[in-house]
Amino acid sequence: MTTTRPTRFVDPADGGFTDARNTETRPVLAEVPRDLADRFPLVAVLSAARRPAEAVVLRVRDLTARHGPAEIPLVLKWYHRLHAPDPAVEHELRELGALPAPHLERLLETGEAHGHPWHLYWSHGEETLEKYHRDRPEGLPPDAVRDMVGQLYGAVTALHERGVVHRDITPDNIMVQTRRGDTADLVLVDFGAAVHRPEEVLEPRTDWRGKPLYLAPEAGLLRQTVSEAGDWWSLGMVVAQLALGRHPVEFRRDEDVLAEIATHDPDVSGIAHRRTRLLCEGLLTRAPEHRWQAPQVQDWLDGREPHVHPRTGGRIFADDPTRPAIRPFPFMGQEFTGTESLALHLDQNHVSAARMLADDTDRARLAEWLEQFRTLGGRGEEELARLDELTGELARPPSPETLARLLNWLGPGLDVTWHGARLDAPTMRRLCQGARDGHADAVALLRHLADHPGVMTELARRPGGQGLDDTATAWARLRARWEPTVREIARDRQDRAALRRTAAVDAWLLQLAREPDRTRRLLTGTLLRLRAGLPEPVPWFDALLAAQDDDPRLVAAVRLGARARQEAERRRARRVQEERELLLAADQDGLTAVLRRMDRLPTLGWALFGGIAGTAPWTFVIGLADVLGRASQEAVVTAWLEALPAAAVVFTAELWTAVYIGPPFYHPHRSLAGLLIRGADRPGRLARTRTGRWTGAALLVLAVFLGFYAVAAAPWLWPLASAVAVVAWSVHRCRAWGRRRRGLRARRQANRAGRPWRTRTATDTTGEQA
Repeated sequence: MTTTRPTRFVDPADGGFTDARNTETRPVLAEVPRDLADRFPLVAVLSAARRPAEAVVLRVRDLTARHGPAEIPLVLKWYHRLHAPDPAVEHELRELGALPAPHLERLLETGEAHGHPWHLYWSHGEETLEKYHRDRPEGLPPDAVRDMVGQLYGAVTALHERGVVHRDITPDNIMVQTRRGDTADLVLVDFGAAVHRPEEVLEPRTDWRGKPLYLAPEAGLLRQTVSEAGDWWSLGMVVAQLALGRHPVEFRRDEDVLAEIATHDPDVSGIAHRRTRLLCEGLLTRAPEHRWQAPQVQDWLDGREPHVHPRTGGRIFADDPTRPAIRPFPFMGQEFTGTESLALHLDQNHVSAARMLADDTDRARLAEWLEQFRTLGGRGEEELARLDELTGELARPPSPETLARLLNWLGPGLDVTWHGARLDAPTMRRLCQGARDGHADAVALLRHLADHPGVMTELARRPGGQGLDDTATAWARLRARWEPTVREIARDRQDRAALRRTAAVDAWLLQLAREPDRTRRLLTGTLLRLRAGLPEPVPWFDALLAAQDDDPRLVAAVRLGARARQEAERRRARRVQEERELLLAADQDGLTAVLRRMDRLPTLGWALFGGIAGTAPWTFVIGLADVLGRASQEAVVTAWLEALPAAAVVFTAELWTAVYIGPPFYHPHRSLAGLLIRGADRPGRLARTRTGRWTGAALLVLAVFLGFYAVAAAPWLWPLASAVAVVAWSVHRCRAWGRRRRGLRARRQANRAGRPWRTRTATDTTGEQA
């Protein structure tokens, strides 16, 4: 005979005949509801709702300015309708918000959006007491603890006077509004679990709320007991954690924490300050009827010392299980009976752990110690099967992946860490930044994870490690793509050196694998800012930046950013030079005309001087030949007949060249006078040296000899050779100047048309420089 499964009945108070408490009906879970979007622009998402019981917590601005200037940020909390705060609690919070209660979150306004209630609160910053405490792992001084206790005492008593029990007093529900050295201004927030006058509730409550590390022993039962005494216990746990620098309970697994609190008093003996230890002992008394509450805390704040009930050593409920006796496992001078505490120490002291696990005797002792938990702790078949695998693998020195599986089994509820470093997304972000900055520990951990990707795959099972297995796969794929990408885009040896796969490159690739969308936005924003700061566009860099769907190219663009800036600066300098030359060319016509008018006579004077300097030597030679009679009369007559037309040719050629080229380009670089001046300067410098003097004397003797030969043999050769040389050089000068002028004209035309222009010949370049 078969029967159908009975229909699940859900109380109407919990949403009728459907499982409404577990069904998400809010249209958005990380943004302002559409009904409120016109009034509340989003500033930041403080907490997205991952399940119906969680509120959407947003920082917004109120455009209506009902509660102050519109620029002041507020906090909008949007609840699921079946997980909203108690209406009676909401009423009390509205009344408290109108009173001066500086250490309580102020409720400003309530309403509904899409059928779900919302609350509007003042914003008290972003830093929680949990984060503030992490920055002070050594614990707070007694004066700072007393100041915080006074603030929280005022907040808790204000709630209790109105019949409200908070039920969730934890460091992450206490905001640090401002810091003052070792003290801070605190604000108690988050009343989603609060209850109004629980003693008036007739039916026992079954909606279990709270965090086990801060729950009172009586609140850890299946049918949770709710009372004001539970809030004072939670406050005591917070105070002990602040004073000790760590939580007084070493366990992290919920079942172990609840069993520890139900059977043993929290150990606060490590608190050195006597009065602070007294406060913690009073607040952490497990029997609620003997626990300190508001009167005793007030007496303590006033300097008195109320009576503390003797600490208990056994159970406070008869039906609670007894704590089993476990043989301790020694490690680094300590003895461990809890699996989570051992997992913490093995991970934080990984060097000592590796040394211990390398020893056969120590591994056998650890495997024997683990066997105790086969019948303890209520572990399931899957956990026991994994224990069998671990004990088998411990027969030999374990690999890093095996060690990760061991830590997972010992502390499945511990936050995901490796070598003492958290591996959740925000902390991995800081790890990658540390590796890029060259911090030795970060670089070592990054390389270890790169060499053993299976570690991240194993750690994905831990809280906060969701997605680490996908991260390991994506990271390996990106690292495999890096070298082919470098071969494709590297242009020279410098590029290959900049793109060498270092720890910084691996850090970027790991960050892309862990948070691809966020890291792409970060890289793209960095590159766009770099691109905006470049003085000139760099085509190859723009091509890399355009490949936003190719992660290795984005990282390569970041690595090549310095080269892109250098090339952009070179391009900028070249463009500035071209613009300067263009401006000079644009003004050259007018400048040349002015200079020609102002410097025309001096230019012609230099041309005449050059002609005289060119004709005077051979006039002297011909006259000397005629006087001395060394040459024949026929040769002398021929020379004189050539002298007059040769002189005319020299003067005509030089004057024509001076007029054609004109000032300021004719003299001294293109004139005959300038040539003679430069020619005389070089022998003068040479004659200043010892070698130069002997060389000059030899040249002088040679010149005298050639002069006598010219006088005696061929005086007619001088005017003919001089005229031919001057004419040939004048033709060369005029043609070079014509090429340069055509180049300047072409440059002006190209710039007017917006085309690039480059010097094409060495002659033109020489002409421009001249």
